[in-house]
Formats: sequence, structure tokens, C-alpha cells
Amino acid sequence: MEASELQNAIIDFQVKHHVNDTALAFSSHLSVEKIHAMKIGSGDFTSEEVSQLLSYLQANM
Repeated sequence: MEASELQNAIIDFQVKHHVNDTALAFSSHLSVEKIHAMKIGSGDFTSEEVSQLLSYLQANM
């Protein structure tokens, strides 16, 4: 998945469900810092964390 696709998936989910980064981090069991890093497309996160977030987003769409 491209960084822009991941960013769009996060933002689309947040808009659809009216959640902020903190709420998304809590419910997906990732840190707020990881969510921020994924949204800006840089920082310290692993492919496993991306998979974890994508699985959460898909399960809760």
C-alpha cells in the first residue's frame, strides 16, 4: 500500500466515524505517535503496525 493510500484510509475512517487520532489510537491498540506518523507518511512505524491498523479499519468500516 502506498503512503498516500494509507493516509487517505485513516482520514476517511476518521471523518466517517467522527474520531480523532487519540480515539483511533486507543481503539486500534497503537500509540497516538504511530497514528500521526502514518498520517504524515514518515516516522517510526513498522509494516506490522500498518497491517494492524488496516485490519482494524477494515473490520470497523
